[in-house]
Amino acid sequence: MAAFSVFFCDQERCSIQPVRAMDPDHAIAQVRSQVPQLRRVAAVSDALLEGVDPEQLLQEWIQARG
Repeated sequence: MAAFSVFFCDQERCSIQPVRAMDPDHAIAQVRSQVPQLRRVAAVSDALLEGVDPEQLLQEWIQARG
């Protein structure tokens, strides 16, 4: 299984959850099972985040939602 960072927003907050999954859809399904009221979600392979600040990326992702 690969490592993914799942970026998500629910009714209260936006956050990142690290998960081990077979693919991005499997990663999202894992977070959706824990946070059923997701409003926005995206999964990114940790291999693609090498050298990137995930918290900064989360902030940019939140701002881009408009």
